[in-house]
Amino acid sequence: MNSDHRPDRAVTVPWSEGSRRRDLRFGEFLCGLWADACDALTVPAEEAARTTQELREMLPAWAGERIGDAPRQPSFVAADGFPAEMSLNWSGGRPELRILVDCLSDADSLRSTLTTTSRRFRQLSEIFAAAPLWYSMAWRPPGRVARKAYFGLYTWPAERRFAALDQAMQRLGIAEAWNDARRRVDADGRSDRREVEFLGLDLTDTAESRVKIYYRNHDVDIHELNRMASVAVDHNTEEALSAYRTLAGARADAGREALTCLAFRSGLRRAAESTTYLRMSSLASGDQEAVDRAADLLRRQGVDPRPLYAVAAALAPTSLPESRGLLELVSYRAARRPSDLTTYFRFPVYPQPAPLPVAAVDLVERSTTLSHPDVQRVADYNAARQEEYEASRLIRLLADETTPDTTKKAVLTYLQPWSNAFQRMISARVTYESDLSLRTIALEHQKEEIGHDEILARTRAEDQRVVWDPIIEAGASWFVDQFATLPGVQRAILAHLALEAGSLALSKAGVQAFPNDPYFSLHDEADVEHLEMGYQILRQRTDWTVDEIVTVLDRAWQVITVVSDRIAECALRDTAT
Repeated sequence: MNSDHRPDRAVTVPWSEGSRRRDLRFGEFLCGLWADACDALTVPAEEAARTTQELREMLPAWAGERIGDAPRQPSFVAADGFPAEMSLNWSGGRPELRILVDCLSDADSLRSTLTTTSRRFRQLSEIFAAAPLWYSMAWRPPGRVARKAYFGLYTWPAERRFAALDQAMQRLGIAEAWNDARRRVDADGRSDRREVEFLGLDLTDTAESRVKIYYRNHDVDIHELNRMASVAVDHNTEEALSAYRTLAGARADAGREALTCLAFRSGLRRAAESTTYLRMSSLASGDQEAVDRAADLLRRQGVDPRPLYAVAAALAPTSLPESRGLLELVSYRAARRPSDLTTYFRFPVYPQPAPLPVAAVDLVERSTTLSHPDVQRVADYNAARQEEYEASRLIRLLADETTPDTTKKAVLTYLQPWSNAFQRMISARVTYESDLSLRTIALEHQKEEIGHDEILARTRAEDQRVVWDPIIEAGASWFVDQFATLPGVQRAILAHLALEAGSLALSKAGVQAFPNDPYFSLHDEADVEHLEMGYQILRQRTDWTVDEIVTVLDRAWQVITVVSDRIAECALRDTAT
């Protein structure tokens, strides 16, 4: 197929020519490579054009920047700091073309979008609020594009990584399988030989959707990789060992920093599958040898290797025998169903190791000292307080199936004055906010919350009582006063990380107690997005400290809990007979 006839395709130049490549924008470079891969795979022109456009639309804002001579925002994806890789999975009859990008400093807009479109992402967004976010698009012609997200844990201490993973797997209902996998992985007593680096998430909400945890291994041989892979319930040890030997050549070791991915699915008590990644740049003399070994393995699986050679030749910056560092990884999964192999292509665009300009160094230092650990400390603290609140008297009352309907309805009676007061709180935030960017967010929040008290009133239309309680009113007045006097960031945190987190916990219990109730259903969806707004503000601002934020949150959670306990107490008192 002649690529010159392809519509709506990026202009591609030989990317080995550095002087021309550095003037390209990231987006046109990556879209050009995608189109070249489609050409090599003889994908119909209209399908290639459609998916190239989908790729263009999914790329982060940095896609509009010029590549330049060095990365302004160095990425962990590749050794030279380039923020993307392309891969091909060779199972399933037709190759699946994939691309993965590091969102870098553009992650906030994607986080906000994914919290509204993916339930599984929404469940984990708070836990990994400070983690780097990677995003991928996969397409097996002629099907639809699939999306995945990856939370990077590589900047965190080991104990924080495992604490976050434990919490995430608990929320996803896979804690038993994860605990079993950890025990099996560490059975050798050599935890120093590996580290957890990523949690990957299929963004579809189906029974087959996977949660994947990636280990990076240090100084291991292929037998240790096989042991790691055997943690999964579905693994063929003999077939896997044979495949590793083919990829490693004459070497007994597994090369540099091999990876192990354990995939989990709901309903299973063990990891479902495992995939092993061998770093071919440390095992082969160059890309020609790396591609030849992968091709040999494809032949053994009954797969024609000619498309692999065609894609490798299309993506290489020079002739394949002269190319180095293009085919970086080859992964292999040996399961009961037909095994599969994936080839991962990196584009050594910058000198290695990447020289970091001053701006990039500043970015790395600032993200390490502020954006990552400090935001995570706040997220960890707030998640712990939210979990405590989920065990409060009011939440337990609503979640308890034995609670009489009359008592649950009485809860709504005393929730009404708190809902009415919430309107005063968000109005006070707008009134007293002088910072333009924070006021814009406050106005957006107010717009989305207006009328929610009226929805609650309609829900309990048969109950016309108007109640007044000194404790509920005192709690509401405390919040209004704080919105009038706190500094801007603390005011925003009070709204998004305390009130919205409390509302989210209440809504989850409310949905159980009142299925299909519009008031609780609305908050169950909206509160997650509003909660994420708070973490976005912390990632974007520097005028705050952890101690200040934690103090505000501590006081807010105390007031929320007191008010909630009072609502439960009044509802029980009124229906005691």
